[in-house]
Amino acid sequence: MINTVLVIIEQSLLHLPLMFGAYISFSLLKVPDLSIETAYVFGAITGSQLLGAQMPIGLLLAVIIISSLVGGALVGFVASMLTQKGMFPHLLSSIITFGLFHGINQCISPAYVSLTAYGNPLTLCDVIPQHPELLMLLLIGIIITCGMYFLLRTQIGYAYAVYGNNPQFFSCYGISTSFVFISGVMLANALAGVSGYLFAQSNSFIELNMGLGKALLCITALILGKAVVRTQKPFSILIPLAGTFAYFTLQQVLLKVGFNLQYFTAVQALLVLSVLLHTYRNKSARCGTDNLGV
Repeated sequence: MINTVLVIIEQSLLHLPLMFGAYISFSLLKVPDLSIETAYVFGAITGSQLLGAQMPIGLLLAVIIISSLVGGALVGFVASMLTQKGMFPHLLSSIITFGLFHGINQCISPAYVSLTAYGNPLTLCDVIPQHPELLMLLLIGIIITCGMYFLLRTQIGYAYAVYGNNPQFFSCYGISTSFVFISGVMLANALAGVSGYLFAQSNSFIELNMGLGKALLCITALILGKAVVRTQKPFSILIPLAGTFAYFTLQQVLLKVGFNLQYFTAVQALLVLSVLLHTYRNKSARCGTDNLGV
C-alpha cells in the first residue's frame, strides 16, 4: 500500500510541471495549445544534451532544468508567434509547430536515446532505496508550485485569466494583448519541457513520440481537478495539484484491479466525453469561450 502511494506521488511529481503549463494555456488562456506535446519532447532533448557535463551534480541538475525550460519556451515562442503575427488559429499554429520541431528533433536526436550511460542527477538525494528520485522530484515540485502560486498572485497571472474570458479586454486599455498571449504560451510550454526531461531521466530514455497523448492526459487531469476542487475563484493552484494526484490515483486503482492499461487512453477519452456531455447541456456553457471544457 505504501509503495503504491509513493508511486502515485512520484508519477504526479514527474507530470506536475506539465500540468501547471496546461493549466495556464488550457484553463486560463483557454487556447487549444497542443504544442505542449512538442515542447515536452524538445525540452527532454535539450535538457539531456547536457548530461555527462563535468560539473557538480547539483549545479548540473539546475543547468539541465534551465535548458529544458528554454527548449520548451522556444517551442511556445514559435507557436505563439505564428498565431499572433501570422494571424493563424492557434490550433493550426500548434500543428505547424509540431511539424517543424519533429523535423528538428530528427536532425539532432535519434528516434530512441538511452540515458543509462549517464549518471542520474535526480538521485542526488537518494534516501528511499526503492524510490531514489523521490526527494529530488519533491524539491523540484515544491519550487515550481511556489513559483506558480506567486505568479498567479501577480498582475500577469490575472492577465492570463482575463485573456481567457475576454481577449479584447487589453486593447481597450492600451495593454499589449500579444505580450499576454505569447508570454503565457511560452511559460506553459517551458513547464512542459521540464516535465519532458524529468520523465525521460526517470525512465532513462528519450523517444521522439513520447509526447503523444499528453494533451489528453492534461485535459483529463484538469477535469478531475475541477471536480475535486470546488471554488468560486477565477483560478486556483489546487486544481492542477488535485487533478494530477487524482489522475494517477485512478490509474493505479485500475492497475490494481487488473485493468489492462493499454486501454487507459480510451478510459480518459470516455471520462472527458461524459463530463463534457454533462457540462455542455447547460446553454451558458455552450455560449462560453471554454473550448476545452477545463
